Amino acid sequence: MKNHFAFATLLAAALIAAPKLSYADDARWESLRTYTLTNGRAVAVAVPSEWSQIDNGSALAKLPALRFRDAAGAEIAIPVSALERASADRRVFRPDISRKVARSER
Repeated sequence: MKNHFAFATLLAAALIAAPKLSYADDARWESLRTYTLTNGRAVAVAVPSEWSQIDNGSALAKLPALRFRDAAGAEIAIPVSALERASADRRVFRPDISRKVARSER
């Protein structure tokens, strides 16, 4: 009898939590984009869904930074040097959203 009660309690808790988890904050979702660096190597960048790219194209040949605009309209710049380090380590570059890598208000 205790096992049925425990199972029913856990099932009820899961059913209550499921709808709340399905409406998770959309700012957490990311898209993975690849860019070509000047040395011909590629780097993958995880970009939050609320950011839109300012510069067009996937080649960073003559750009000092990869630039995005967030939902508030602020410009975020990711230095190419940080992308080169991520490419050399063969890892995905994930910008630190809490401090906005580099930020310039316009």
